[in-house]
Amino acid sequence: MKCVMKIRYIPIILAILLSLAACNKQGTVDLSTTDSPLTEPVTLPTATQASPNQTPDTSDQSTNPETDICPPGTAAVAIIIDPDIVDSIRSGLTQFVEDLGKQGFHVFETSAEFPTAVELRTYLSDLYLSTEKCLKGAYLIGDLPHAYQWFRVEYANPDIPPSEQEVISFQYYADLDGIFSASADYTSPGDHLLSFDIHEGDLDWEIWVGVLPVYKGDNTLTTQAINNYFERNHAYRQGEYNLPHAYLEINEFFTAATEAEHDQIGEMLRSGQYAWTPFSNAPNTQIFFNSSTAEMTVEQGYSALSEGVADFTGVKAHGSWFSSGRINIDWVESNPVQTVIFSTSGCSAGNLDQDDNFLSSVLYSPTSLVLVAWGTTSESGGMGKNKDGFYGHNVASDLAEGKSFGEAILEHVNTPLVHPYADSRELHYSLQIFLGDPSLTLFP
Repeated sequence: MKCVMKIRYIPIILAILLSLAACNKQGTVDLSTTDSPLTEPVTLPTATQASPNQTPDTSDQSTNPETDICPPGTAAVAIIIDPDIVDSIRSGLTQFVEDLGKQGFHVFETSAEFPTAVELRTYLSDLYLSTEKCLKGAYLIGDLPHAYQWFRVEYANPDIPPSEQEVISFQYYADLDGIFSASADYTSPGDHLLSFDIHEGDLDWEIWVGVLPVYKGDNTLTTQAINNYFERNHAYRQGEYNLPHAYLEINEFFTAATEAEHDQIGEMLRSGQYAWTPFSNAPNTQIFFNSSTAEMTVEQGYSALSEGVADFTGVKAHGSWFSSGRINIDWVESNPVQTVIFSTSGCSAGNLDQDDNFLSSVLYSPTSLVLVAWGTTSESGGMGKNKDGFYGHNVASDLAEGKSFGEAILEHVNTPLVHPYADSRELHYSLQIFLGDPSLTLFP
């Protein structure tokens, strides 16, 4: 069936969804039209591999991971690198692979050409099956192919018009056994090479996907940025970050004009049903919103971000490909961004169809300490609420227990959503993007 979702009008929940989705639309994308490669035969590349604590021998590309099973007690990750930049990042990549090995991962690495997203997904799917499903995650580094998903959201309330989106979908690589296809009458609205309007079958995600994208459309800048990222990643794993284990929230959606409103908003953000508990109600949490009676501003929150008061920062604001709320690419690249995980609800902040996009700057700016930058590739409405609760609570709870960011995301996605979120699954999941290293925890 086509990805068409119907959402019942529930005032409180819908107000939150609409506030997150009502984002600015900025910029245009120049894309050419080509035939779909869905019927083309797939030739799989081979990959080098490394056991834990062992760096792969990349001089021999003949090793076939499809014949190897992870050693007992280990998990696996795949690293797929754009062949145009692999030599320029080799030193940092070698250290990164070594660090992953020390973390207990069996590492598969390839820098083969993947002409389309179909070949890349097939490679990951075959690797997942041939290693008896011990593959837990994949890193996509550099200029690698994108897949797109189209979906339509229809609201039960006739006063709310339907919305349609075609989005860059990294869900395509995370759900390795689901069915993605295009209906006979479907044409990509953006003339994209590979675009689907059907997602069906087993919809759970098998792996998490971390993206180290191209930076500002330039390979030289990209290799410099990735090498710098690997250095920071290693430093964090070595315990060289001095950021406190704390939560910082900057919320641009709420304004308090009275003391009563200030207290009400503060309590809601700290311990309400949509709060990021247990992060948000911890004693050292800092939450900022505009409140005249308390002389509190969101600008103070961004100053706190630059001062490095927390290792997890969540920004709740509207956005675009060049901004998240009141900060934009220029701000990120001229101010310290001192946190480990940066999350923004700002729509399209991770739109990689724009060479210069906000989320890539958060990850790569020389002013940044960020190792995981979380956002969406298009207009968004959060990740919904499942049987365990609100996604922010679910992710925060898992991270507080010492689980990795990738584990936290997979646990939320693979727990069934509740109504009305279950009716809009693609809106919540298809456009999520995680830049950096989802294998990291907040307690290195």
